[in-house]
Amino acid sequence: MTTKRLFLALNATNPLAETFQPTFKKLKINADRRDITVKWVPLDNLHITLNFLGDRYVEEIPHIAHVLKQVCEMTVPFELKIEDISAFSSETEARVLWLGVQNKKCLGKLKHDLDEALLQAEILDHPDQRIFQPHLTIGRLRNPRSVKDMISPFKRKSFGKLQVNEVVLYESRQQGVYQVYTPLLRCPLTGSLALTVEDDAAVVAI
Repeated sequence: MTTKRLFLALNATNPLAETFQPTFKKLKINADRRDITVKWVPLDNLHITLNFLGDRYVEEIPHIAHVLKQVCEMTVPFELKIEDISAFSSETEARVLWLGVQNKKCLGKLKHDLDEALLQAEILDHPDQRIFQPHLTIGRLRNPRSVKDMISPFKRKSFGKLQVNEVVLYESRQQGVYQVYTPLLRCPLTGSLALTVEDDAAVVAI
């Protein structure tokens, strides 16, 4: 049977394809000047991963879609600030460059609700033990390097707000040197404010 490598995420192309573009060009120039080799993520691939589902049979997709729809029907649309640039595992031993995503309570609840629903539906067989650190990967380094000087001009810079109105089921495929993410299903958030009292206190993920 045919399989696809799947994950659930928030698409961040809009507004970042426009708001991040000038900084993206400057980052590339800074990296070239310092002879830092980075595999940059195309702007139309930017996303915030919520749940990695792994290799799945195509026949499972309708079941996944049904579970996703149930969660999205109970989730109110919200917005997230996108700001700051940093790196994993650290700015002095960087392997991954990322943009910070506002870690709102409503985002954490969406992640938690999806985890629980996927477990109950036996789509996932064990809970995700990792601490949820929402971020947008913008580049990967071939070898660990210090990027402090490269990214310092853009620290704490704001790149606008992401309007979260849907969750997307993506297929991930390798195409040349890049991973290509193809949306298979877009599920709108249709929850009512009357059902949710949301605390807007937030921090930026690090």
